[in-house]
Order: sequence, then C-alpha cells, then structure tokens
Amino acid sequence: MTLRAVAIDLALRATGLSWTCDHHAKPKPGTRTVWADRLAGHQRIHHILTDVAAAIACRPHIVAIEAMYAGTGKGGTPLRLAELHGVVTHFLWTKKVPYVYVEPQQIKIYVTGNGNADKTQVTEAVIAEYGHLAHVGTEHEADSFGLLALAAHAYDAPLTTVLNPKRTRAITSVRWPDLAGAR
Repeated sequence: MTLRAVAIDLALRATGLSWTCDHHAKPKPGTRTVWADRLAGHQRIHHILTDVAAAIACRPHIVAIEAMYAGTGKGGTPLRLAELHGVVTHFLWTKKVPYVYVEPQQIKIYVTGNGNADKTQVTEAVIAEYGHLAHVGTEHEADSFGLLALAAHAYDAPLTTVLNPKRTRAITSVRWPDLAGAR
C-alpha cells in the first residue's frame, strides 16, 4: 500500500503544503504555497485551514509539521503563529489524523546534509533531488517537500534513494508515531 503523507510548513504569510497522494488517494506528489500575507486574524486562519483540509482529503497516514521557531519575533507574531499551529493540530486531531512535529534542522540535514543550510541551499537541493516529482516554486514549497521526503523515508517509502548516512541520520532524530494499524 502507498504511504499517504502530507507535510506542512506553517507560516503566517506563506504556508507550504506537500503531499504524496491526491485527494482521491492516488499517488501523485505535489506541493503548493498558501498565500495569506494580506489576511489577518480569523480570516488568515480560515484561509490556511481550508487548504490544509483539502490536502488531508486523501486521508493521510501521517501529517508532518515543521516545528515552530521558538525564538522571539516582532510584536505578536510568535503568539499568532502558535495560535495557528494550535488550530491546525486540533483540526487534525478532530479528524483522527496522526501528526508529528519535525525540527527545521532535521529537515535541513535530510535535504542537504547540513543542519545550518540556508533557504536557498534547501530550495536548490529539493529542486535538484525531487524536481522530477513535483514543481517546487517557492522556499515554502521546498521546506514542505523536503519534510515530506523525510517523513516518507521514515516510513519506508522514500521518494528517492538517499544513501548518505549524514542525511539519513535525520530520520532517527525524530520520534515518529507508530502507524502499524494505519497502513
């Protein structure tokens, strides 16, 4: 059976979404950016959540979410971002969809071999390795597609062959939920 996975790079301005299967649960990797930079408050949350709901129409076995940066931000940004994360994870919980948080550093290690890689390096590496599977047009899509690739590999369904032990160590650095009954 094909692993149905969704990956989310949640952000207030531009959220990256990637998936292994379409809404009919047929294998068809894809990615998109949900632009919400002109929205605020409940309108922004609703807009992003609508796209998340569409992405999980495939009834995924797992949703991987890039963990929220715990640093400081301007004004109420950290609070609004935490609110968005809470709403999305609660939505997934109500739909009985397992999810896991993955630290940005682990995504960077898996994609580039370097936990300190910048956005350009991550985007270039994702396009080079996975560009034949889906069009990756933004850094948000690159982040979510790299996360999708990491999650797929963790569940023995790699999107490409990754043999570099420096990169694959990112898999063991995440506490992946057991999906024994899900597949």
